[in-house]
Amino acid sequence: MASSNEQVTSLFNQLQTSSQSGQDEQSLQLCDQIIKLEANNKLALKCKVVTLIRLGQYTNALSLIARKFKDDDTLAIEKIYCYYRTNQLQPALELLKEVKQKQQEPDQSLLFLEAQLLYAQDNYKKAIQIYQQLLDNTNKTDHIYDEIQVNLLAAKMGLAFSDKKKSNENDIHNVIVETSQYEVAYNAASLHLACGQLDKARKQLESARKVCHDRLTEADTPQEEIDEELAVIATQLAYTYQQQGRIDDAMEIYQSVIDSGVDDVSVNAIISNNIVAVRQKKDLQDSVKKIKNATTKEADARLKRYQKRVISMNESLLHLYMNKYDACRDLAQRLIQKYPENETLYLVLAAATYQQHKAEAAVEELKKYAEKNPKSLALRFATIQLQLLQSRPAAALQTLESYLSLIDQQKNKKEYYQPAIIALLVWLYEQTGQSDKAMDTLDKASAYWKMDKEFDSTAAPTSIMKQTASFKLQTGRYSEAASDFEELVKADPTDAQAVAGLISAYIEVDPAKAEQYGNALPAIALDHLDIPALERSVPGVKRGYVKKQHDNSTRTIKPKTKKKRKPLLPKQYDESKTADPERWLPARERSTYRAKGKSKKALGKGPQGSFVAGGGIGNTGSANIGGGGSGEKEPSSPDTKTESPKPAATPAKSSQQNKKKKKKGKNKW
Repeated sequence: MASSNEQVTSLFNQLQTSSQSGQDEQSLQLCDQIIKLEANNKLALKCKVVTLIRLGQYTNALSLIARKFKDDDTLAIEKIYCYYRTNQLQPALELLKEVKQKQQEPDQSLLFLEAQLLYAQDNYKKAIQIYQQLLDNTNKTDHIYDEIQVNLLAAKMGLAFSDKKKSNENDIHNVIVETSQYEVAYNAASLHLACGQLDKARKQLESARKVCHDRLTEADTPQEEIDEELAVIATQLAYTYQQQGRIDDAMEIYQSVIDSGVDDVSVNAIISNNIVAVRQKKDLQDSVKKIKNATTKEADARLKRYQKRVISMNESLLHLYMNKYDACRDLAQRLIQKYPENETLYLVLAAATYQQHKAEAAVEELKKYAEKNPKSLALRFATIQLQLLQSRPAAALQTLESYLSLIDQQKNKKEYYQPAIIALLVWLYEQTGQSDKAMDTLDKASAYWKMDKEFDSTAAPTSIMKQTASFKLQTGRYSEAASDFEELVKADPTDAQAVAGLISAYIEVDPAKAEQYGNALPAIALDHLDIPALERSVPGVKRGYVKKQHDNSTRTIKPKTKKKRKPLLPKQYDESKTADPERWLPARERSTYRAKGKSKKALGKGPQGSFVAGGGIGNTGSANIGGGGSGEKEPSSPDTKTESPKPAATPAKSSQQNKKKKKKGKNKW
């Protein structure tokens, strides 16, 4: 029988073979066998910790380190990594600082782990710095180079999605993928997507999807793992289609990922959120279920901060669509505490107030929010929109002027003279009857756009000049309008709109030049038009008005004759007979109605000696002892009205009264 040392040596040899071949389950069993023979074998314990990490059993690895390596720092990096994978970021950072203080120069693995922790905490700028440092000090032939590049692009993508103002435009526009790794292509595409470069993102994602599928298929990877790897790329590609307006293509990919049964919490949460965004106000009940799936504890632990922010905002909008205003406001207020820089949340609060028919309160809320964020153009524009909906252009003008005065104080001319802002300002001046100010604003804007070299390649100066010239034409300043339109025509002789404006101006000041430019306009080509078809397609016009008249005779328009509808008569109706005028009355209300037994009941009623018609001999009023009734009965007056029967509120009471009457009749005799 072999000694224990020989057994341990043999087991270590087997452990080395299984570890190199990736058989982690077998490696774990071999580690346990060695520890059973030698409980304090440090090498076996370290191998077991690494094997547990490779198997994803991070909690068990932490427990083993705490028991066997309590005062030993040899597994500090493994312990930090386990903290990171179990989302215990704060203990991981504290331990990382301790290890860095003990090392004079931190090694590559420690820096890589630090960058991962910073990325997990959404500290993208510092993570980018460390990843860039690692990338510069790593050879391109090293196997770790592509992984560093993947993480670097992921950090840049996270920064672009969370805050585009802080992202470096050079990192965005100079993304060059020099590798065949689909992970690198995926992160590069996501970076393009975060910066609005949808077409570049789409091309790289489609390429990454194909490369991933082909490579994993060639490696005989199980279909479940292929679907799980492709689900991330496919979901990002579907989101790109969604941003491009290709909703059907996006929904098809979302549904295919759902049907594949991929058990990825983050992917399923993002798909649920994106489907809710596509539906908007449709299928609200199903959208509620999908939002719940996107806000579970498991999803919260896996999603990034900017992703959770978007999902929570969509949840508040869903409450708004379902008219749950209190829930909408409560959630939006909680989100503002987490993301105070997000101005969209303030718009959600104002929308909830406005939909409760409190327009003035919504405007006041927006003004209060604008005081906290005076540079927010979105809040100002939302305030102006609500004021215009209330038909208050003067108040809207005051709101815009207060914003522009703040921009003017900062001497930010580029922000001040944005075409959209100038167009709105001029329109508000027109609505409030301040044409001179509108003209002055357009003149200043035109002068600025002509001098600014950054906008030479854009259509902003042309649009401003056209708006200025058109406004001068409307206000009767024909000479100035002609001068502006002439500059536009010189810049682009093919601009038919500018030529038409120039002709309109010259008609008032120089008809000869107007005729000259009028001859330069191209003739309107009507050969390709089908006139009869156009006439037939005119909506709301009857066929008689669009029919072609072959003769030159004038058509006489006959007055419309109203058709009389025949009266509805009952079956077997005889016109010779006069209809009963009381036929519409209920039977009880007709003059011919006689209640059963009414004459008998009336005999014993009335005081003694009262006059009863035809009651006694010679009409003396005494009882009719002759035994005969009156020969004639007076017909009841047709004017006499009887009350319609009412529902018996207390049926038991009426039956008791009937019983009492019967007893009285018996006792009388």
